[in-house]
Amino acid sequence: MVTWQDMKAALYQLGVREGDSILTHSSFKSLGETENGADTVVKGLQSAVGEQGTVIFPTLCQKDWEHVYENWHMDAPSDVGYLTNYFRSLPEARRSNQATHSVAAIGHHAEYITQTHGETGRRYGIFGDTPFSADSPWEKMFELNTKVLFLGVGLRKCTFRHYAEYCWMEKYLNRAQKSADYESLRARVWCYDRFSEEGVWPHIDNEYVETVLQERSLIHYASCGNARLTMISAGEFVRVCWELLEKREPRALSRDVKQTFAWFEEIDRL
Repeated sequence: MVTWQDMKAALYQLGVREGDSILTHSSFKSLGETENGADTVVKGLQSAVGEQGTVIFPTLCQKDWEHVYENWHMDAPSDVGYLTNYFRSLPEARRSNQATHSVAAIGHHAEYITQTHGETGRRYGIFGDTPFSADSPWEKMFELNTKVLFLGVGLRKCTFRHYAEYCWMEKYLNRAQKSADYESLRARVWCYDRFSEEGVWPHIDNEYVETVLQERSLIHYASCGNARLTMISAGEFVRVCWELLEKREPRALSRDVKQTFAWFEEIDRL
């Protein structure tokens, strides 16, 4: 029987402290039996970070992909697990207003993290230009060096890879603007409006990034109930992604390695 005190103790073992911001990717059923259902997890998280901390869950919408931007509303169900829907429905929760990659938050930085999402600093990319914009929760969580918890799931679920991808592509598209071939270079990028037509995109392989984090002792593990808990720093994860892209490490990408690296090198030669 897992209690909120068990959850808090496991989080302390992972290095969570009062004042932290923590984003949780989760499989609720992985814990086994809990004393008070989903509230056990939320109370454990809140107790670990304290009044000055912030608890965050992804509330991504991934179904009906072709119409998600048309049908989005602030009470749209999250497609990434029971805990995420429980959490976003709590009266004190704040949710960001974006169709595909919203988050919900409670705590000290909740309003700051969720108040804008795609209103300014848009970035061109595979899911549209608003999910990982400069005013998005993902950028704010990166700046806050949010800790990322994986409760009963692996790093394959780490959404921060998309933030790293968007920022990297923004850098290269900005470089390409000085070229007379800018429009043709941009047209080769895999974007939401042409989602069925595959194109250039640095699809980060989270499992390879995990091996690098392990080698550098930048990843921590614990257990709670029947679940394995994994924790990383959002900042460290993203910076490792950028380092691997800079080195053109082929194992860092899960697909289209030659095409994507060739596009980068074409722009580097401008």
